[in-house]
Amino acid sequence: MARIEQYPHYLFALETTESYRDDDGNWIPGSTELIYVGKCREETNGKGSQIQLAGGVFHTYSSLVQLPKGTRRISEGTKVVVANDQSGEDERIQGEVMKFDQGQLHSRLWL
Repeated sequence: MARIEQYPHYLFALETTESYRDDDGNWIPGSTELIYVGKCREETNGKGSQIQLAGGVFHTYSSLVQLPKGTRRISEGTKVVVANDQSGEDERIQGEVMKFDQGQLHSRLWL
C-alpha cells in the first residue's frame, strides 16, 4: 500500500542582496540565493477562490501552501519558491507571499 506524505514539497525563500560600490567606485551586482525554509504542501487554486488582504482588499491567489506547525513566519511580500526536491531544482511554483497565517495545528501562506 502506498504511503501518503503530508508535506511532499519544499519551500524556499529568495534572499536578494543589494548592489553596492566597491572601493574603486565600480558597481558590484547583488546576488539571489535560495534559503530553505522547510517542508510544505502546495495546492493550486483551481476554483479561483479569493482571500481578504490588509485593508479589506480581496485577491485571487494562485496557490495555498500548507506548512507544519512551528515553521517560521514568512513576511508578506517575500518571494518564495516551492519545489519537488530539496535542492530547489524541480520548481513547482514561484511567487510572492500575499498572506501568512500561523494556526494552532499548522501554518498557511498564499501566493
